[in-house]
Amino acid sequence: MAAQAGLDVCNDTDLRQSVAIGYEAPGGIWTSEGWWQLAPGECKTVMARAFDRQYFYYRATVQGGGFDGPFSFCSTSGAFTIEGDTDCAARGYDSTRFRKVDTGEAADFTLTLVADGASPEPDDPDPVYNEEDLPLESVVPFPRGSLGEPFTQSGIFTGCELIDGLDFCSFEIEGWRYHAYYGGGSADSILDDLQHWPMPLAVEIEGDMVNYGDITVEVALARVTEVFDGDFFAEERRMLQGSWQSVDDPEAKFTIAGADVYDYYGGEFIGHQWMTLGGTCPDAPYEGVGFTRTELETQESWCEHLGEVTAVRLELIIPELGDVLTYRRVD
Repeated sequence: MAAQAGLDVCNDTDLRQSVAIGYEAPGGIWTSEGWWQLAPGECKTVMARAFDRQYFYYRATVQGGGFDGPFSFCSTSGAFTIEGDTDCAARGYDSTRFRKVDTGEAADFTLTLVADGASPEPDDPDPVYNEEDLPLESVVPFPRGSLGEPFTQSGIFTGCELIDGLDFCSFEIEGWRYHAYYGGGSADSILDDLQHWPMPLAVEIEGDMVNYGDITVEVALARVTEVFDGDFFAEERRMLQGSWQSVDDPEAKFTIAGADVYDYYGGEFIGHQWMTLGGTCPDAPYEGVGFTRTELETQESWCEHLGEVTAVRLELIIPELGDVLTYRRVD
């Protein structure tokens, strides 16, 4: 079947693909739709009108496979059209990961799925580096100091997000949130590269500090370079990613994505914190790995020690009391 005018998706793989899309509808309403079933070699029109946005987002899955991306939209297992990309769980939807596509502002656009972009996840999701491996790097220099205070620092790349229509990529550096926005001085090509980088990931970044907040720094990036073995807590940070449910109170859940922690109770969103990992919690009577959360609205912080962390179980220890809070993975 030949691709038609509008927004089309073609399946150039050997597997049947289930496709969903996300986009900014008229009025600034973020909307997600799915699912279209595409047999190998098949094309389908997913939006039968001129596409008037530079970007759209997509998810493509196969039976038994995986798909990841830096952006979240709401979805369900059946056919859906959902307005809004926040509070998915509270509204009875799943929060699923999407990738971004730049249409170049074309009225007609075709997305072609290839095996590398939508195939089952590899057996070993954590490749072992050797001496021949090169670090990930994205560089677009600009005159340092032209946009703010020059800096070079090491930290953790924690992913890219789309919130309230703003695209940005984030880093955790010594407890601060560093944000690099599209249109904020960083070259689009650097931020586009970061959309496909794994996270969390130890990196060195350089550029200019453009603006400061209470716990945030807006930056323009000139270079981002992966640092092998640059995160002492890399294993713990990786194991913490995902959704966790309290064993003692199943109504209590939280989700960790990069360094963001989203708290829920009874399916209702109740808080958003910024996570940092470090040494022993302040004033703790014994040593441990400190798991600190800082509430974004109030900047209130609290620290717990990590106990056992496995693929399915998480223990958080309240230092001053010794109480153990146990959680099980639910994603």
